[in-house]
Amino acid sequence: MIMRNVDMIQAEIITVGTEIILGQIVDINAPYIAKALTEKGIQVLFQTSLNDNKELLKSALKIAASRANLVITTGGLGLTANDITREAVSEFSGVRLIHNKEACVRIQKLAEECHEDMSNFMDEHNKQALIPEGALVITNDGGTATGFSLLCNGVEIVCLPGVPREMESMLNKYLDIYCERYTLVGCRLARDIHTFGISERIVEDLIKDQMKKEEQVKTMTLVHNGIVTVNVLAIAEKRENALNLLDRIEMDIRKELGNAVFGVDDQTLEYVVFTLLKKCNKTVVVAESCSGGLVSDKLTNISGISEYFLEGVVAYSNRAKIDVLNVPEEFIVKYGAVSSQVAQAMAGGIQKKSSANIGIGITGIAGPTGATKDKPVGLVYIGIVVDDYVEVKEYRFRGSRIGIKNISANAALNMVRLRLMQVK
Repeated sequence: MIMRNVDMIQAEIITVGTEIILGQIVDINAPYIAKALTEKGIQVLFQTSLNDNKELLKSALKIAASRANLVITTGGLGLTANDITREAVSEFSGVRLIHNKEACVRIQKLAEECHEDMSNFMDEHNKQALIPEGALVITNDGGTATGFSLLCNGVEIVCLPGVPREMESMLNKYLDIYCERYTLVGCRLARDIHTFGISERIVEDLIKDQMKKEEQVKTMTLVHNGIVTVNVLAIAEKRENALNLLDRIEMDIRKELGNAVFGVDDQTLEYVVFTLLKKCNKTVVVAESCSGGLVSDKLTNISGISEYFLEGVVAYSNRAKIDVLNVPEEFIVKYGAVSSQVAQAMAGGIQKKSSANIGIGITGIAGPTGATKDKPVGLVYIGIVVDDYVEVKEYRFRGSRIGIKNISANAALNMVRLRLMQVK
């Protein structure tokens, strides 16, 4: 087994695909790879995207090899003329391509299982069994493209398909092999600490003095849909030491930021609300206008939520608010559909209608049209009724229509979270 210091492992991710460059699809492979490598203690320094061009990929490989010792590519391993990754790696490394017999058998077997007659185009499919001579095969249980890992002048080049489901499975296989081959000396671990209801500037100000004391810790903040995430990277000789360091930093951050912290790593606002609903044995219903059903969508992404989420209504028009939620028509005439009175009435109306413990009402102006002098784009009122407790908040959000909808949904969930935390 080879010893490698984690500080010496520097990785680059290269995604190949014209559809990514043209903005036709969003690259979800690079974020997945970066997170998986980081969890293994491998430092990702660069991410590169390029179209289906062999010369461009060879140039990208040359640059990557000059600044990283682990290069992972995705895409370009299919059977069409646009799939150029294996040829580019072969020419870059000077290693000829050969057919892997096991891969050919696997492709043929997969075709038989799918009842496909591939006799007329088996040559095209067998292109996917080509790998550089001496490369390590990374088998694909979900498709026909064959992945491989090749050591080239001290740089390990790993080539994976672009289909996310296939790529993820094969990456995990490779990382298992990687950890068996190398003993990593030192440890780098990361943890995301999520907050809501507090600005990025305030978060940084509150934790900066604490972070200065820790030489082995690096932090940065990220903002998305109102959620401010503190990414903490701990560096230590042993994994246990890194974990202890992360635990201590998290405790310090929670002490500084209080209830603004709602979760870590994969914990979402909706998941945290679900756990609190379960703990408090409460049911919830939602009446949405400007958020267009996003709160309901987020909650129903959680397995097991059906015991606690009873109903969601998108009452977009004034008539729907009146007829479905029993919002008094005089409220809309006197205060307007976007008002604290209507938000509270929406929450109370759906709570009473369904006999749930908690009712949520959201009304606002997502824009870009619909604003007035007194009611600008981004004005949102959110009301919650928790048993006999009533709370209504006015928000002034900024951003695009979609952004305002998303942050409104998160703000509603956060209001419920904070209230449930007080329920004994």
